[in-house]
Amino acid sequence: MILIFTPNTESPYNLIQITPNWGLLPEYDNDESKVIDYVIERNKSSGQIAEGATYWLIDSEKVPTDHYFFEAWEYGDDSVIVNMSKARNIHMNAIRVERNKELAAKDITFMRSVEDGNTDAQATIKAEKQALRDLPTTFDITTDVDTPEKLKAKWPTELPARE
Repeated sequence: MILIFTPNTESPYNLIQITPNWGLLPEYDNDESKVIDYVIERNKSSGQIAEGATYWLIDSEKVPTDHYFFEAWEYGDDSVIVNMSKARNIHMNAIRVERNKELAAKDITFMRSVEDGNTDAQATIKAEKQALRDLPTTFDITTDVDTPEKLKAKWPTELPARE
């Protein structure tokens, strides 16, 4: 299936994907070129494809199937590619979100240890929280990570495993 991509002129400045809805266009008898032309013109008139903007027709097989790094998608070599620098930022932000949840959960156990007067538990939790705070600077997402799949798979052991 052919998909249409055009640059996103707003943040995150990635790509806008336009997927023709073949079932709603029976008058074109599934003539791919007629459907594509219609969809392009309709999206130009609605402003989805900006005036004078470039757009690309890309076979769906040349588009990542995993949308985790969608905001890092760019056009390149007649396909959609993932900008790894942007992908690293996206992944680190996901790590920070989970890290913040863990920090909040540890606040509760820390307060319980204070209430119980358990100084050993307080010291342990304090060290665990510091390790969580340090994750953005200590967790390496650059070494041996040259594909989006490898990057997504790299996850700190200090955080719960992802589903």
